[in-house]
Amino acid sequence: MRNLIATLAAASACLGLLITTDEANAAGQALSSSAASDYTSYIDLPYASGTSQVLDLYVPEGARKPLPVIVYVHGGAWSGSDKSELKRTIGWEALLDQGFAVASVNYTLSANAKFPTQIQEVKSAVRYLRVVGPQYKLNGKVGLMGASAGGQIAGLVGTTCGVRSLEGAIGTTGPSSCVDAVMDIAGPTDLGTLGATSPALSGAVAAYLGCPAGVESCSSAVLKQADPTTYVTSSRRLPPFLIAHGDADTVVPLEQSRRFLTSLKQGCGNVSLFTLSGQDHFFATLGALLEPFPARTVQTSKVCGRTKTAAEPPLGYATIGAFFRSSLR
Repeated sequence: MRNLIATLAAASACLGLLITTDEANAAGQALSSSAASDYTSYIDLPYASGTSQVLDLYVPEGARKPLPVIVYVHGGAWSGSDKSELKRTIGWEALLDQGFAVASVNYTLSANAKFPTQIQEVKSAVRYLRVVGPQYKLNGKVGLMGASAGGQIAGLVGTTCGVRSLEGAIGTTGPSSCVDAVMDIAGPTDLGTLGATSPALSGAVAAYLGCPAGVESCSSAVLKQADPTTYVTSSRRLPPFLIAHGDADTVVPLEQSRRFLTSLKQGCGNVSLFTLSGQDHFFATLGALLEPFPARTVQTSKVCGRTKTAAEPPLGYATIGAFFRSSLR
């Protein structure tokens, strides 16, 4: 217990988070239990009318007030996987234990729809959760958590608050689709470079962006539109970002996340990059967010301040919860 509370305190200091001693104690007590909180599952809620436009929602039981929601965006090279990926991620229930509702969203895969449909669908899901919030005891605060291709989608949704060309008219169109915090797990940003340097992903990038002759045939305009860094300096509302990447990732190079860190720093955003030693592309799904935590380097920049580099805190669910809690109050 003391170690966990110390982790929360370290997260607060390193990430510039605002968590009280009471909150740290509460999170520590929740996570010290081996059993996840009881929760209610709402499966295949339709955020729009398409067959793939559904999400699952998990809400902790016994909440005394409406809760913020963290929306998980799955990976799969934009061409595979689905919302069930969340429940294959070891330890995800710890977010419920810390007082968050958690949603996992499906989007249309690239064989059936091209970019920017997937961005517009996730934005639609955010709007939907705000509309139905009172029904499911949600408070309207929304964070995103995306892995791999889902990290690219989450990052782009995060930096494009109010960008009309990516807003779309899918599903509910009234409330804001702007999100309050983003965790990007090994998501790419520069898809042109990724496709050119990673042969295994070249076809996936081309299919996602709608370039039938290969990624080299993609226009500079579509590559720019799909790049989260494009919008950072002009963003109407830039949420805080927590980026995580393994230094042994052979699928999406670490340089993709370093590039995002640099851009967010230049845009005076609040951002932390956790570089995890010896971890490959699938570290989050396979349990590296649980003890024993891998060694890491943590780079943090806040509101155009100097970048600080440290070895703490560890990247576990306590640190992730503290990050989201600071923005989803």
